[in-house]
Amino acid sequence: RGQIGRGVAVTFLTDNDEEIQLDISRVEQSGRWYVLGHLPPFYVEFESHLISDDIGYIHFNCFMDPVKVMPAFGEAIKSFADAKGIIIDVRGNPGGIGAMTMGMAGWLVAERDLYLGTLYTRDSDFKFIVNPRVGAYAGPVAVLVDGLSGSASEIFSGGLKGLGRARIFGSRTAGAALPAAVEKLPNGDGFMYALGNYVAAGGDVLEGNGVIPDVEVYPTREALLEGRDLALEAAIDWIHTQP
Repeated sequence: RGQIGRGVAVTFLTDNDEEIQLDISRVEQSGRWYVLGHLPPFYVEFESHLISDDIGYIHFNCFMDPVKVMPAFGEAIKSFADAKGIIIDVRGNPGGIGAMTMGMAGWLVAERDLYLGTLYTRDSDFKFIVNPRVGAYAGPVAVLVDGLSGSASEIFSGGLKGLGRARIFGSRTAGAALPAAVEKLPNGDGFMYALGNYVAAGGDVLEGNGVIPDVEVYPTREALLEGRDLALEAAIDWIHTQP
């Protein structure tokens, strides 16, 4: 991160364990610019396509820009209606707008009166009710997470896990799930504070604990050098074993 156009020297370790230094020029981040309240701007990215010929894959880097991301998510799910399974990748996704999780989960959960979890405040309780959609996908669903999956990513993955609707692959999430607000201080700094506690469906307390994957898979240097994604491979293998 830094001023666009300015270079930065980065040292890498090659596959032969030799250090090399490259001068990299900073460019503008890809994605669509989006600003929410007093948070720093995000560049929102969304992608979906078939992998392994018969499995749908969805990845987005934050729960922001609902006008773009929500319809794109729904269209992706509908395009995967005949897929063997769907993999949703929220690794590195820091979260964002928690309410988006309810609409997205509705494309995966057909039953009514279910909820991803509950937000507890001093005055009231708010359930993250799943909003079932017409044409909701009924096949196997895998969610990929890691230590940088936080907030709404934990609400989404932890809720689907608690409902028994998705199998979680990867590593423990950030454990930073509490819904929060950001105020701007007189000196221009942002002050973020939690609004309440959050407990996922099934009773898991996510704050400080994170979402524990059903299948823990960690990247290795050897696999990365081979261009392999071990968590993704594990999810694909699991889907292919499902009836």
